[in-house]
Amino acid sequence: MSITSSSTGRPADDLRPETASSSRFAWRVMASDRRAWTLAAAFWCSFFLLPLAAGVALKAVLDRIAPGADGGIWWIVAVLGGLEIGRWIVLLPAIVQWHGAWVGWHTVPRLNLLHSLVADPGPVTDRLPGSPGEAVSRLRDDVRDTAMVLDVWLDMLAALLAATIGLAVLLTISPPAAAAVLVPVIVVLWIAYALGERLRAWRLAERAATARVTGFVGDLFGGIGAVKVNAAEAAAVGRFEHLGDERAVAARRDQVGTQLSEALGGITSNAGIGLALLLTAPALRRGDIGVGDIGLFMTYAGVVASLPRMSVRWFTFQRQAEISTVRLGRLATGHDPDRASAKVQTHLRSGPPPFARVELPAPGLRQGDDRLERVAIRDLHVHLDDGHPVRGIDLDVGRGELVVVTGPVGSGKSVLLRAMLGLVPTSGGEIRWNGAIVEEPSTWFVPPRTAFVPQVPRLFSEPLVDTVLLGVADTDLERAFAMACLDEDLAEMPDGRLTMVGPKGVRLSGGQVQRTAAARAFVRRPELLVIDDLSSALDVRTETRVWDRLFEATGGNLTVIAVSHRPRVLARADQVVTLQDGRRH
Repeated sequence: MSITSSSTGRPADDLRPETASSSRFAWRVMASDRRAWTLAAAFWCSFFLLPLAAGVALKAVLDRIAPGADGGIWWIVAVLGGLEIGRWIVLLPAIVQWHGAWVGWHTVPRLNLLHSLVADPGPVTDRLPGSPGEAVSRLRDDVRDTAMVLDVWLDMLAALLAATIGLAVLLTISPPAAAAVLVPVIVVLWIAYALGERLRAWRLAERAATARVTGFVGDLFGGIGAVKVNAAEAAAVGRFEHLGDERAVAARRDQVGTQLSEALGGITSNAGIGLALLLTAPALRRGDIGVGDIGLFMTYAGVVASLPRMSVRWFTFQRQAEISTVRLGRLATGHDPDRASAKVQTHLRSGPPPFARVELPAPGLRQGDDRLERVAIRDLHVHLDDGHPVRGIDLDVGRGELVVVTGPVGSGKSVLLRAMLGLVPTSGGEIRWNGAIVEEPSTWFVPPRTAFVPQVPRLFSEPLVDTVLLGVADTDLERAFAMACLDEDLAEMPDGRLTMVGPKGVRLSGGQVQRTAAARAFVRRPELLVIDDLSSALDVRTETRVWDRLFEATGGNLTVIAVSHRPRVLARADQVVTLQDGRRH
């Protein structure tokens, strides 16, 4: 099932050729650390300018060597060799500085996009691509393409500076020949402009084909068990081959377009140099220019001739990166590429590393708005693309109450919980916490106020202890394991709490995955616990034990909203909310 945009109604991966400025995106990424780019540009310009010094030295040597003088060639070799060695010595620190900047150009958009997805207000359903593999593709391939824009800016700046100086000198030697070297620049830019739309379309097709491959690979690894038990190996291999063939065709077209542009740049550059030599031949025959002038002219002509190649490369990458800018922007709030390319937020640089321990206050110590007295839902509506799963729901929950939401499949139970938590967009109604309207549920209903046990838990491929804690201090870990009835399972695991759970918890049973997600919620000691159907993966006995331990450990002081149809849970409820076709009955 594809994810669709609530605003457009089309699949989130339907990336039709929208307009986005890759230059603006790249500029904002560069602005996060101008010093790194400036230093790289200084080194790069030095590297490109050194051939101009070589041309001056070559002219001086050729002018001083008398015709027929012995050893003249060795002077030329020595001078040019020394200058070339110096040029490559300059290249070493240039590469070091460039690499540091290159890493930064990748890091800024990735950090900003991840922060936008997890911390910005509102649901992310209209921003996420259809599969985790496609998200990885965007953070890898598309970020690299936008970084290439900044990289080619270095080449273009250095080539333009060197070519401008070189062209000025060439005009003093032979204006017609200098013009002949400049013509390829104009020709190449015209060719690149003519190919611009095709380059964008080919890059879009390549990215879409790659998304299908990466998405299928992610689904395949996540559902390898389903493939085996259904003897679907041949079908899976066939599907993978088909998607691979499609991607190969799209990738060839994309690469042919890129290489064709660059090849045309090289061909026109060489043609310009050849034409320039023809135009200087009469002047040389008349003696208007000397041998030293020819040496200088050839050196500088080579420098100027690099400009067409850099120009077409610059234009090509700019156009192709426009597609990547759109794709990255779709992951950001409001589909705004500027949100992805802005300067990295301070707290991202100074905050704790992944899974660092963070202390949460105990429920009894919470004050003010964090302490729950009552949560209320009024006239809540949810309108998704496939209908109205929730219509006009009212709900009041007091501190310490157990409220059970029940009803047939498709009645809107899970959607109601997710809408309250801000995980799906609402089309009407309000939510109040202690009487105050909650403007942004997605940022309010989080620990330590609220913890959520989803019906389909998502576990990180980490040791069990880390996928439970996810940054919370482990002071209540043993209690959480016991409440989730995981203590006996841990005793049977060879590595105990350090057991690797695998992608999406594939190394655990379905019940262990569900109880691990419950332990993740319990360890956060929330004011409000929201549970979306523990029975989906637990047998009756185990689920009963979890509920008993939960109420025994909290002394009945924990506020719980849960989806369930178990008679034992319904019997203990303070309120039972029955839904039918999205309405309360």
